[in-house]
Amino acid sequence: MDRRGVLATAGSLFTISAAGCAAFESEPDDEDPPEPIVEDVRVPAVEHVDRDVLPPVESIDPDSDSDREFAGTFENAGDAGDAAISLYLLEADDADADVLTAGAPARVTVVRFAAGERRDVTFDDVSPEGDDAYYLEAQIGSVEADVRNDGEDGLVEVVLTSPDGEPTGKRRTLELDADATETVSFDGAFMRDAYDVRAEAADEQRR
Repeated sequence: MDRRGVLATAGSLFTISAAGCAAFESEPDDEDPPEPIVEDVRVPAVEHVDRDVLPPVESIDPDSDSDREFAGTFENAGDAGDAAISLYLLEADDADADVLTAGAPARVTVVRFAAGERRDVTFDDVSPEGDDAYYLEAQIGSVEADVRNDGEDGLVEVVLTSPDGEPTGKRRTLELDADATETVSFDGAFMRDAYDVRAEAADEQRR
């Protein structure tokens, strides 16, 4: 922004008179805000390729070693990004052996997938200890976006939203220079299939 101050003075005339005056151009109270633009949102879509049923449950051999590997094949049909792969151990219900229950994940690992990549994910040295079955589940591990500032320097608030535009509660505040671009990442795990990212100028505290 162009700010100019003007100062005018009248100097001594010979040695017997002096006059002076000053005039200032008033400056505006508010600066122009940043103008954030979300250029690209990247959401991975990693799924278990063996999932004929949901979820693909595999039995645990009770005669197997106490420590064993649990593996599954996953493929990313979305953008490059992180996937959170969880291992769930299930136990048969005492009243009905056909009913399997699982609590929190026994293990979670975050794996980076390229777009279109397929790979095996393995959990090593897991002790089932009385569990009867297991399954592996993939969730969104991160949502990334590039945010560009087309306005002046300032604070920008970036919000992760659901597909219908509702805020998810995850947000980041950035200080962006004019014409700068920064990549923002929101880490999961997220259950939904799609997300969006919204950016706007943040309210800046005046001192």
